[in-house]
Amino acid sequence: MGRGQTLTGSQGSGETPELGVVSGYLFKLMRGSLGCTQVDLAERLSVDDNTIQGWESGRRPLSALRAADLTRLCQRLTVMGVPAVATSLLPSAVEADAFLTTAVRAGAAPLPLWDNPLASSVHRRSFVGLVTWPFTGIIPGPVRHLPLPKARGPVADRPQLSKAMQQSFFDQMLTSAEMAGNTTTLLRRQATYMLAFDEREESAQWLTREHRRTAARSIDERDLPSGILSRTASLAIARQGDLEPVRHFIQGTLASDNQTLASLTYWAYWLGEIPDTFADDGEMVELGARSWSGRRLIEHLITHLHDPRNAEMNIHSLLCLVMARKELLESDSELRQRTLAAIEQADAGELGRHARQELANLRFATQLAGRN
Repeated sequence: MGRGQTLTGSQGSGETPELGVVSGYLFKLMRGSLGCTQVDLAERLSVDDNTIQGWESGRRPLSALRAADLTRLCQRLTVMGVPAVATSLLPSAVEADAFLTTAVRAGAAPLPLWDNPLASSVHRRSFVGLVTWPFTGIIPGPVRHLPLPKARGPVADRPQLSKAMQQSFFDQMLTSAEMAGNTTTLLRRQATYMLAFDEREESAQWLTREHRRTAARSIDERDLPSGILSRTASLAIARQGDLEPVRHFIQGTLASDNQTLASLTYWAYWLGEIPDTFADDGEMVELGARSWSGRRLIEHLITHLHDPRNAEMNIHSLLCLVMARKELLESDSELRQRTLAAIEQADAGELGRHARQELANLRFATQLAGRN
């Protein structure tokens, strides 16, 4: 088999071509970590130069590779010196591209539930970060340190989707959310989260209506999926600058111990502290509640007390976590000191009255943990 006849795959068909922008941009970062030109890397991988160009641009998406060939490619790149955290992320990037392709192709048209990638499992931060990378420009944490390869001209700072493709993607998120109604909670919640990244006025108006809908009804403390849906709606509004829904959620729904535990469990799952994957929020909370220590969650929260959009939710969650998992700070003086330092550096002047009181309570609880 000659050069150019391995690890190349084939281009998919359809009205909208198979997208490969996320995996392609990640591949470009991996090439940057090696300091290779496209020609150099093509030589080392025994593929045609155009193949590397196609992978990186998304014209010849990596999703066209067979699963075995993608695994083999990741192995070769790791042996060549690409950090394993990057190569291990490549299959998820391919999955993110498949998600984007499905949504962009469908646009505003309804998708059958079994074809909708929002309805099959509870997503994690690591995956959602890849899907939203083209919209936010936020490089996923595991590869944030990788350099882009040198180029003669300007290099895009993120995976590129055209304006038309972005609009089609968010049209599908609106359609999915509306189709889900009150019955398919997971689909509605995950579509709601995605809509927070849409800058169009129609999505902002939909999110406002969604918050009013979830806030208007009393949520039973045993209805944990509805509580997580309300949490997502309030945080989506906060992303756009309005903190009142989050404050309402904290002082209302999260006044219930069951809902507070559900919120913390979901967050632990979101961050990957719960290893299993679940088909819906209720199953995730029920089966995952006892399987997380809170260590990864507390590490995340103490580094996110400064974001004005999320500080009040993070302070509340950190206070609840410290009270529920007292052993975290009692047994680790170094973590306790870092938690205290983060609390002292939090900007109380930007917080609401309830959040300022919770910050004071959090400081006292952390200090108390050092006396036990």
